Amino acid sequence: MGNSTHKKPFIGEKGRFLIRSILRGFLYLGILVGLFFLIRNALSEDERLEWFGSIYNNPYLVMLVFVGSEILFGIIPPEIFMLWSFETGWIGPYFFSVGILSIISYAAGYLNYNVGRLIKHNSGFLKSRNKFVRKYVNLFTKYGGFLVIVASVSPLPFSAIALLSGAGGLDRSTYIKYSLLRIVRYFAYAYILWLVQR
Repeated sequence: MGNSTHKKPFIGEKGRFLIRSILRGFLYLGILVGLFFLIRNALSEDERLEWFGSIYNNPYLVMLVFVGSEILFGIIPPEIFMLWSFETGWIGPYFFSVGILSIISYAAGYLNYNVGRLIKHNSGFLKSRNKFVRKYVNLFTKYGGFLVIVASVSPLPFSAIALLSGAGGLDRSTYIKYSLLRIVRYFAYAYILWLVQR
């Protein structure tokens, strides 16, 4: 008599989603590092300063752009700022500066989470027809708090997911615990960049 029970897959749907997202992150990281080396080899130091010097050598402006980007859903990949801190040392030793960047990113996410909690009774936000919002509302409906884990360690827009988590009623302690992986992600990516740059 045949066995009618079905074996559970080795990796469930959540696991596959997490792995795909992390692999996408490494792909983006590889592309970014490739572009960085391309620019470094194609342009002399004087040419690079001519193109990027006004921003590159202004740590206050760079940090302002970074904070704005992290609050506005990570519109600039954080690895760019890691490379900047590695090259310039403007905010201290490399891994110290990465720690600062990771805390800012974590704080930006927590700020957005609390903004989300303030607007959670605004049903119009969660029912928005905006394609960007709808995409992540659907993912949050499907994966719940697990989406915070994925966003913390992958290229998914971390602050956008944080906002959605607050609006969707995710428990504060759960959010705080899951989103700490954001700091781990920064150091993991920073370590890879450090190995490549040595």
